[in-house]
Amino acid sequence: MEQLLIKYGYFVLFLGVAVEGEGFLLAASFLAHRGYLYLPVVMLVALAANCAADQIYYLMARARGRPWLEGRFGKHPRYQNTVSLMSRHANWLLLVSRFAFGFRIIIPAACGALGMLPMRFSILNLFAGLIWTVPTALLGFYFGQVAEPALASARHYEWSLLLLFLLAVVAILVARHWRRAEWVEDLRLADLHRLVPLLIGLMGIINLISAILPRSRGTFHAMHAWLPLEVTQRSRPLMLMAGLALLQVTRNLARRKELAWYVATIALAVSLLLHIAHAFDLHHSLVAGLLLSYLIYFRKRFYARSDPASIHFGLQMAVILSSVVFLYGYVGLHHLETSFTWGARNNPLKEAFNSGILIREPNLNPNSAHAARFLGSLQIAGWLARLYLLVLFLRPVILRRRMEAPNKAIQSIFEKQSRQSLSVFAVQSDKHHLLVTGGKGLVAYAIRGSVALACGDPLVSEEAMENAIREYVAFCRRNGWTPCFYETAEQYLLVYQQLGLKSLKIAEEALLNLKEFSLSGGKRANLRAMVNKAAKLGMQVRRYDRRLQADPSVDEQLEAISQEWLSEKRLGEMGFTLGRFSLEALVGMPVFLARVGDRVEAFCTWRPYRSGTAVVLDLMRKRKEAAAGTMDLLLAHSLLQLQAAGFAEASLANAPLANVSEPHDPLDRGVALLFENMNSFYGYKNLFQFKKKFAPRWEGRFLIYPQGADLPRVAYALTRLHTSGGLLQLLFRR
Repeated sequence: MEQLLIKYGYFVLFLGVAVEGEGFLLAASFLAHRGYLYLPVVMLVALAANCAADQIYYLMARARGRPWLEGRFGKHPRYQNTVSLMSRHANWLLLVSRFAFGFRIIIPAACGALGMLPMRFSILNLFAGLIWTVPTALLGFYFGQVAEPALASARHYEWSLLLLFLLAVVAILVARHWRRAEWVEDLRLADLHRLVPLLIGLMGIINLISAILPRSRGTFHAMHAWLPLEVTQRSRPLMLMAGLALLQVTRNLARRKELAWYVATIALAVSLLLHIAHAFDLHHSLVAGLLLSYLIYFRKRFYARSDPASIHFGLQMAVILSSVVFLYGYVGLHHLETSFTWGARNNPLKEAFNSGILIREPNLNPNSAHAARFLGSLQIAGWLARLYLLVLFLRPVILRRRMEAPNKAIQSIFEKQSRQSLSVFAVQSDKHHLLVTGGKGLVAYAIRGSVALACGDPLVSEEAMENAIREYVAFCRRNGWTPCFYETAEQYLLVYQQLGLKSLKIAEEALLNLKEFSLSGGKRANLRAMVNKAAKLGMQVRRYDRRLQADPSVDEQLEAISQEWLSEKRLGEMGFTLGRFSLEALVGMPVFLARVGDRVEAFCTWRPYRSGTAVVLDLMRKRKEAAAGTMDLLLAHSLLQLQAAGFAEASLANAPLANVSEPHDPLDRGVALLFENMNSFYGYKNLFQFKKKFAPRWEGRFLIYPQGADLPRVAYALTRLHTSGGLLQLLFRR
């Protein structure tokens, strides 16, 4: 009885306090007085469980917002009073929330839904846990001291009393659950799917600790009755390998990698058996068994492929690395043969294979420090080789060949479905192109690491938009990529949200109705003043068509202006949602030059879309010493000439982070910080103010992603996408 409580008491206490609270803590404190448990540890475990439970309520509510809080607690008779009090006294209510029976869940949930900062909540939550845990535990301990004389006379009824106590606790839990069963409805299955990879990683840590920590003598005597001692001793390397494998596949399980599923299933099965053999760790075996059951039951969720080329390369490297490690071990052991005490029927050939290739403990003892170091190096070499191969086998699919749709299909879809300005960049050759909806739609995307970034919305009809998004997301999942859509239109936001995707506003697109555009009127007074200022210098705007006749002197000036512009911006050509300068790319598109005599001061390019009825601004570059108002004149007069040519609408392209509300989530703020840092290189804020002078119509543009935890990787992928040097260029070219 005592051994059972000592071994499993704290584990049961943690789960009990997280679910129920006082009942388990009072019982554990009472048992601590009787010597079954240690009171300080009881307090620490109870504090951790209590704080963790409230932290989960807080995070759930913060992720789902106030609508979830109202849907969950809105019918509570004291909901409105609680929310009103939270708005005025949130800190004090949180501190006393453990003693506010009936409000224990709603208070931390309200803190999350109403936007309390995570750091403040965590600190107050810890103090609230201390205020509740210490007096409650001392009360239980004191009760044990008072009740000790009465219990001494009833010791022979101990088992019966314990059984009655457990039945009473179960009855209370069932009754409370019956009254509050609706909370389970708020736990979506997606929450479980996101949690399991983390739990599997924790299981890997448990395996590592179990492999490293020594076993007691009493454990060996108990295990010897069930398993040969040699088997239990030699299970440590296998336990270590299982732990490392589980840690390695944690991230890939979240990506639904098929090979990661196989590795995790095998490692958990090994963990299940080894924890039974390792000091009868039944609770660890139970956790491993539950996680293994989850993987088997949800087997169909894991379908993403690993990179075929990496697997093929990994198989080749497996042969090469095994040979190298084996030869290294054999030569070294043969050379140092007299420096070891060898086990029965062991020799350098067998030991090199067992220690270097197989996951087994050495069957020899070193007699010198040099021999011990060599044996350690052989084992380290074997472990490094295994981990390297595991990384190769689990890599996401890497596109080594273009996955291009036929050029005729790309152009045909563009002509029919190019409703948004970003479509002109989607069909460029720097992207992969996926045909969707039976070849009637197109998604243009680029891969950076394990993130697939689509360039705008799919080019498809309105009614087929949802199916196109589904196909692209499923395609990315099969290849182990995180699916994202970059700079999507606001009008399709509801479609993405209905498919379970999240959104973050990142830009505004400036649109002009060319049929109504003019420089007269008060709303463009500032623009008109700058245009007149530049015109007084004799500057004129002319269209340049290289297809009709290329002018070498003009081409040379355009190249010089572009190089000077890029050196000033320090980011290089950005690409993806912008064009890249080249003289060949200027053929076939409207190009306008701002000139004073024969000297070109600035130029801009436009790209037609929407069946030739609309244009989008692409490149816009000027000399460093160009007069003030040069770009205003260039764009204003080019817009007037495009108007005369029959175009109905012009897009001045996107202004990143323009008119975007203050990000409230830490991950949102992280992405905003990256864009803010990029502003110091490319001048996004100045670009927004410049476009604002044209009095355009603003439409929101969004980043679409699966879940908040993906945002840091997505933000990093975007920096790699827009800069040739990625994040290092942002850091070192500042």
